[in-house]
Amino acid sequence: MENTKYYKGLLCSIVFVLFSALPLGAQNSGEKEYGSWLLLCGTAKIHEDWSIPAVGIVRHHHMLDKYGFFFFRTGASYKLSKASTLTGGFALLNSNSYLEPNDVVNTNQFWLYGEYTLKSKFNNNFFAHRFRFENRRLINTEDPKTNNRIRYRLQYVKPIYGDIYFKAFNELFLNLEGETFNQNRIFIGVGRRLTKDLTADIGYFNRRFKNNGENMIRLSLTFNIDLTKRNLAFNPD
Repeated sequence: MENTKYYKGLLCSIVFVLFSALPLGAQNSGEKEYGSWLLLCGTAKIHEDWSIPAVGIVRHHHMLDKYGFFFFRTGASYKLSKASTLTGGFALLNSNSYLEPNDVVNTNQFWLYGEYTLKSKFNNNFFAHRFRFENRRLINTEDPKTNNRIRYRLQYVKPIYGDIYFKAFNELFLNLEGETFNQNRIFIGVGRRLTKDLTADIGYFNRRFKNNGENMIRLSLTFNIDLTKRNLAFNPD
């Protein structure tokens, strides 16, 4: 019986990897050099059903070189059930655009977002669906352009051995005005649970736009803090 469960889980892993890898052949990037995507994200639980998420990202066009952008996002999350969460908040983005080798344009954006996350488990395979709406606008400029888009991410995680796990996701971005396709993101990598509340993963990350793509190494660190156990947050008891 245990062998049957193992082989079913292995089959699901193989199918998911193949499904995720299919677009890679069509997503040949014109950017031959790998960039870097450094991500720090965490959640602070402040109540039985409420928590505060925070995400910070630093993107480089070359490995830890040639600054691309810095991104910060936070908000408030409400746990609808053990498997689903509703989140809303804001984000800030500072980015450089390289029009010419010596022509760099720096811009700032302010985002509002709302998202719904649903998690499920099949044997030893973990799936997470994330639906997000984003309203983005330029700030500190004479022409504050706005953009509304939706995103859907399917993420898959499977323990491999001990604290080590396999992780992959595909995320599609669609504009609500103008041209529909915005971008697509794929990640395939491995991770390790360092402690009960801290995990790290690393792997290949690809962003595909209409006319070009970007290949990167993505390194992320994820933490969880339970403030209700430290008497630092509101506790109804």
